[in-house]
Order: sequence, then C-alpha cells, then structure tokens
Amino acid sequence: MSKRSKSTEVLEVPVAAGKTVNNVTTNSNQKEVKTMSKTETTPVVKAPEAEEISKTIKFYDLKTFDLSETTIKATFTPPATFQEAMTALSTLMQGNQESLRDALTPILRNAALTNQKKTAIGENGASKKIVLDQIKNFRDVPPFSTIVTAERGKPGWKEQYQKQTDAIIAEVKNVPFIVNAIKAKAAADTGADEEDGDN
Repeated sequence: MSKRSKSTEVLEVPVAAGKTVNNVTTNSNQKEVKTMSKTETTPVVKAPEAEEISKTIKFYDLKTFDLSETTIKATFTPPATFQEAMTALSTLMQGNQESLRDALTPILRNAALTNQKKTAIGENGASKKIVLDQIKNFRDVPPFSTIVTAERGKPGWKEQYQKQTDAIIAEVKNVPFIVNAIKAKAAADTGADEEDGDN
C-alpha cells in the first residue's frame, strides 16, 4: 500500500506542474495574439495633398466692353473625411443653413436628372458629348477634314459640321476598339455638368 501511495505522489507532481505551465503559456499566447491583432488592424489614414487648380475665364470690361481672358489659380486641399467636407462647406456659407441648403440643391437636382438620363439612354447608349469627345481627333484627318470649309459660326458651318460628324461615325461604328472605348466612357459617366453642345 505504501509503495502505491509513493508511486501516486510521484506521478501527480509532473501532471500538476504541466497544467500550471500550460495555463501560463496559453495566457501569454493569448495576450500576444491580442497585441498583434491590434497592431495589424490599425488603419493608416493618408492626409490629402494640396493641389494647384486653375481655370481660364472670359469677361467683359464694363468700362470699354472689351472681351478679356485670364487664367485664375488657387491652392485646394481636398477634405479627408465627410465631416471635414461639411465643416468646410458650413464655414464657406458662414454657418447659414439656408445658404448651405442652396449650395447642395444643384447637386441633388443633377443627381436626380443623372439617374433618369442613365435609365433613358440604357446600357447600350452613350451621350452625345461622350461620342463627340471620342471622335473629335478624326476631324483634322483627311478625308473628314475637307468636309468643313466654312468658319465656325458662319452660314453653312453647322450643316457641314453635322455632315462631318455623320461621316466619322459611319466609319468608327465598325471599329470595335473605338466602340468599346465609347462604351467604357459611358459606363463611367456621372453626367455632372454635361452639355450636349457641339465640340
């Protein structure tokens, strides 16, 4: 009986020690995993960089009524978050909610029209502006360049311009890579500030 008792005591000590070691090791590993997890999931937000923007404007000098042209420039830093954008807009409007509403109204109006426009044109359509933009480089290439002889805005120019457009389209509609380029532009079109005038 005494031998069995001693044998049992010898066996119980390593088992107990093993449990203690395993528990400590497991807790330590869990802490390490949690620490690693926090480090890996921390998002890195890159601040937007300032950019130089410019636009050419035409205006009349009301003293002489001469038409002048100048290029205006500004430094613009895009907002990093939606909150920054709203804060900047509110500051611009001097915190006036009515002015803020008026500034947002054209954006909402354009969005409503854009949705309807996409529905009307359909998946296989493209706006006039997109098509004209894609074919405009052909206007200076013979034989298309010889179709328009009148000066822009002069009598006969509009009719010649349309004839040139029709001639170019008749050719490019059978060129797959040009058609695909037009489709890609149409698919990505937002419809913002678009005018369907002549190019």
